[in-house]
Amino acid sequence: MMTPSFDRFRYGVAATVGLILVLGLSAAGARAQMPDDKWSPDIYKHMADANSSATIPPGTKITLQNWTKYRQFMPYWMQAAYAGHFHFKVGPGPEYTVLVEAAQNYPWPRKWREDGEKYGSQVKLVKDAAGGWIMKGWVAGPPFPHPSGPNQGIEDVYDVWCPYRPFVIHYNATGWLIDRFGNKTSNNTDDTFYEVSHLSEPGMPVDLPYGKGFFYAARFLVLTPEQSKYTTALQIQPDDPSVVPNNYVFLPSLRRSLRLSSAARCAPINGTDAVNDDNVWNPPNYNAIFMGTKKLLVNIQDPDKAYDPHSYVGIADSSAGDFPDWPKAGTGHWELHNVDVIDLEWLPALGSYCFSHRIFYFDRDVMNIFTAENWDNNQKLWKMLWEKYAPYNIHGDSTISALDLIAASSQLDWQNGHITAGSDELPTVDDDVPGEYKDAATMTTPGSLDRIMK
Repeated sequence: MMTPSFDRFRYGVAATVGLILVLGLSAAGARAQMPDDKWSPDIYKHMADANSSATIPPGTKITLQNWTKYRQFMPYWMQAAYAGHFHFKVGPGPEYTVLVEAAQNYPWPRKWREDGEKYGSQVKLVKDAAGGWIMKGWVAGPPFPHPSGPNQGIEDVYDVWCPYRPFVIHYNATGWLIDRFGNKTSNNTDDTFYEVSHLSEPGMPVDLPYGKGFFYAARFLVLTPEQSKYTTALQIQPDDPSVVPNNYVFLPSLRRSLRLSSAARCAPINGTDAVNDDNVWNPPNYNAIFMGTKKLLVNIQDPDKAYDPHSYVGIADSSAGDFPDWPKAGTGHWELHNVDVIDLEWLPALGSYCFSHRIFYFDRDVMNIFTAENWDNNQKLWKMLWEKYAPYNIHGDSTISALDLIAASSQLDWQNGHITAGSDELPTVDDDVPGEYKDAATMTTPGSLDRIMK
């Protein structure tokens, strides 16, 4: 699993951060014409508007034979996968059948919703010297419960940056790197996520005393392969959106931890297809352009099958398949959701950057991102993030709003033909988390990394 945030941005990269990179060669070829080979806002204008009558009737099955009838409901990367525009593509087999069902209701966690309504009016946006927007006054809950107006794009972005998380989430995960030849390299990681400030947890304070100055921390401990065992990444997100996140790594060969360069925003995380800016990042660094509210096909996994690697093409199978990590037919279904499409452009005053456009497909009804796209500086599609969610019961609410509770996740490099995929075990949350992982006061500090091999 990966956490966005593109964030696991968490846009989220979670479980796959311990993988060793296996590079493939670039691939080309296509089975059908794509609307645009290079970046254009028209790509997203062609999507079905949320207020249009266009729809997909429940019970519809989308296959390789009829997909063009429904392309206006697909993210651009999915159109490319159906068109065979790159090496990884949707295959003709029945496992790739997309079953569309009526959209269901997935409410926000109750306390988080209440905090958003209570404190949202206090949140303000202030322009900074580079031209970005800094959020001030956030207490708890979504900072902009109802984004709208001329700043809707950046309001959406801050809602992405401040997702719902419980106090602590823990699980073990298996990740794979798969190249264009079908070679698979796997490993296991032990992953823990902490929200220590701006909490919306029943019976807990909004801010914990040891969380001063930051609100989120993520730890990824490699368990296998043996040569990488105990390698641990720690990422810390300051609650001031203008402060650069802190990234640390414990190297067992040195038996000590190192602080990574804050300028390494585009550096791959432990050799995966994710970069540091995919998980901890700074909203003021971007110009956020609202490109409209569109209807998007969204995959929802069956909770009983979501955490089984056999539910995804090429993961537990002997062959990687045409599109590794695609959720197999019968393991879930697809729904039409209204999403805000946001184009993030790096501010020129901040120098060079690895991406020309970062596209968020942000679902305001659940306050989460299901997928996102990165375009390179030659205006070509480069990477995508795809998170697979299943409803999860937290404090009595069945939700898909919790960013780090991802059942499976993939980050795909279209141009170079390799994919970082992950499948998680059933997570534990808050009181159900094993004892040592509840010690957030210790586990969220760089000093805790020096205790890993003791």
